[in-house]
Amino acid sequence: MRDFTVVVDGSGRILLPAKVRKQLNLRRGSELIGRVGDDRVTFKSRAQALKEAQEHFSRQRPSGKLWSEELIQERRREARRARTV
Repeated sequence: MRDFTVVVDGSGRILLPAKVRKQLNLRRGSELIGRVGDDRVTFKSRAQALKEAQEHFSRQRPSGKLWSEELIQERRREARRARTV
C-alpha cells in the first residue's frame, strides 16, 4: 500500500492519480464505496466490497449447509401450510 496526496477542489472533488486508477482498474463512471471514520476516508471498489461481504457471510454459514437450500425448503413448508388453511 502506498500513500499519495490529493487536493480537494472548489467543488469538493478529488482526483485520484492515474497510477491509482490503473491499479484499481477504475474508468470513467466507476463507482467506489467510501467510509468515513477516525478522521479518515477510505474507498474500495464494488468488487472488493462484494468479496468482503461474501467472505463475511461464508464464515457465518455452518459447514456443509447452503442458505439457498434452507430458504427453498422454508418456502415450500410455508406454501404447504397455506394450502391446508
